[in-house]
Amino acid sequence: MRRLWGLCALVLLLTACGQTSAPLPFAPAEADRLIIYTSHREEVYSPLVKEFEERTGVWVQVETGGSGALLSRAAEEAEDPVCDLFLGGGVDTLQAFSCLFEPYVSPLQEELSPAFRCPDGTWTAFSSLPVVLVYNPVLIRSNPPDSWRSLLDPAWQGKIAFASPSLSSSSYTALAALLQVLPEEDGTLLASFAQNLEGRTLETPIQVAQAIAGGSCYIGVIPEDIALQAIEDGRDVALLCPKEGTCTLPDGMAVISGCAHGANARRFIDFALSKDVQRYLGEHCFRRSVRADLQREETAFLSFDYDATWAGIHRESLLEQWQALIEQGEA
Repeated sequence: MRRLWGLCALVLLLTACGQTSAPLPFAPAEADRLIIYTSHREEVYSPLVKEFEERTGVWVQVETGGSGALLSRAAEEAEDPVCDLFLGGGVDTLQAFSCLFEPYVSPLQEELSPAFRCPDGTWTAFSSLPVVLVYNPVLIRSNPPDSWRSLLDPAWQGKIAFASPSLSSSSYTALAALLQVLPEEDGTLLASFAQNLEGRTLETPIQVAQAIAGGSCYIGVIPEDIALQAIEDGRDVALLCPKEGTCTLPDGMAVISGCAHGANARRFIDFALSKDVQRYLGEHCFRRSVRADLQREETAFLSFDYDATWAGIHRESLLEQWQALIEQGEA
């Protein structure tokens, strides 16, 4: 497979035109279509979609939104699926919706690091996204928050930015990580964190980074790639790994069961796992590759053994408790 030599040029082209896919003068045949639901940022998915279209001749339609909302939409459409491929969302969240997916084990799965393989093919890892703490280094010049417990410290009450875990899978992962790392009862931890947020959450992790950089909040928790992008853009954002360790849970891809274009969905998964695409994600999107031959050992974070299965099983009940606490805080 040839290298992604044209992707950087495509990024510039996409910035200029603001389109996901250029309009075609004809309707493609059904065999040449693919519909993707994705929670990824446009700068992540658009170059890959363009490259996939060029290589395969498949016409791709992309629908974007928060992972939680898109998965709920896919569930509503389950009897007559619209989506072929779900791209994005932590695999703990994908496991919670496993009934929607058709198992697929890519022939490239053996080239992935063992920690990022799904034996039954319910999902396929796309990239590795450590969850990190972020803070404004202008407002916090010394003793920045360095632990999960910092999120419960009354000193930061009303100064924490956090995306809704119902909308953002990375925020749900962060919430589940908090519960797994700290020893108190889940209900106690949820109540303490919701109280420290004063009942306020944002819609996306990008908004969290913006709130930190703008000074309306002092600290927050987001995926590493969004923090690194903010720093690259010159924003007042600094990051660190919680001293208890973080989770390096992958975000994933999954084929929708009964979809109309399953063969093309599987082709996209194989494409996304290829070495040149995975290298591109690391070099241009601040994402860590899930391939064993592209691991970045020099930037390894202290991690703990995050239980994604537990997080997937308990997702609905934890979010119900969380929403009740947030609404109570807003009242």
